[in-house]
Amino acid sequence: MATNNSYFSDIKRVEVDKSAEPIIRFENVCKTYTLYKNDRERFRALFKKPKNPILHKALDHVSFEIHRGESVGIMGDNGCGKSTLLKHVTGVTFPDEGTVTVNGMVAALLELTAGFSTDMTGRENIYLKGYILGMRDKEIKDIEERVVEFAELGDYIDQPVRTYSSGMKVRLGFAINVNISPDILVIDEALAVGDASFKAKCKNKIREIMESGVTILYVSHNAASVKEICERSLYMRRGVLMFDGPTEETHLVYLIDKRKDQIKKRKKRIAQLKEVIKNVDKGVDVTREKTLIAKHKEKLAILREDYKSFKEELDIYRTEHYGANYEDAVTGHEAELDTDED
Repeated sequence: MATNNSYFSDIKRVEVDKSAEPIIRFENVCKTYTLYKNDRERFRALFKKPKNPILHKALDHVSFEIHRGESVGIMGDNGCGKSTLLKHVTGVTFPDEGTVTVNGMVAALLELTAGFSTDMTGRENIYLKGYILGMRDKEIKDIEERVVEFAELGDYIDQPVRTYSSGMKVRLGFAINVNISPDILVIDEALAVGDASFKAKCKNKIREIMESGVTILYVSHNAASVKEICERSLYMRRGVLMFDGPTEETHLVYLIDKRKDQIKKRKKRIAQLKEVIKNVDKGVDVTREKTLIAKHKEKLAILREDYKSFKEELDIYRTEHYGANYEDAVTGHEAELDTDED
């Protein structure tokens, strides 16, 4: 969801003390999942170790630190490890190798209705959520009315959650998570829920939270919103942390990698079509294959122009921020343009 400049463009950010103990630290973190063909195979694995299991390394020796008050975006394609990383921060899962240290209470705007008891009232679920987060009765009591007022559920707050619409449940979940005074707020995609007036209320609340110095972890496919909210971003690719730096720079590195992959795929497809033409018998009509090659070459040319443009933008950015000899200042990912012609 695109953000509105009036809400986030002029945020008064707190000064980050990089010399202090990090609020989040990942040290050489690895996480591997076993993939199963179906639920039957998954069930059998409870009793018998599977032969030749399919393993997916969701996180591969990931290390970084985040300090109190930072707003950090996480970029990458689906399946790159973003959600697994967030699950480690929220304590939903734990690493196979390495250590994850989180110094503070975490609120997550992910599955907003997770943990609700449908037989309990909305008000009772405020206490349930608080207990899950380790809060005491007095602490929950202090935020109870703020949550009730923010959720705008009226008399429904004292009705069983099973009588709520999906939108009402999300409102309550959002209201609880933004009013518990977290040290870390994890946001995945959506910044607001409900009608226009409630969305505005949600955005204002998040702005207030950010200005108070709460650490933000933000995942979104909307690059504009990540740039607006986060001064720093991590770029994940196939479980590996590829780049960690200013959001503008990180986004350009991501786009360069993306175009590089697309160029390789187009070239591979062109090579396959050429091989088909090469191996067909004489007299066989290969008009379709030649037409496809021409179309792929047109798209390939566009991808190469995009790639060169992004690379130039990255060079300009780095020259402006690090100086003419920025190669000495920049560490990590460096993409190279494949200029082979077809």
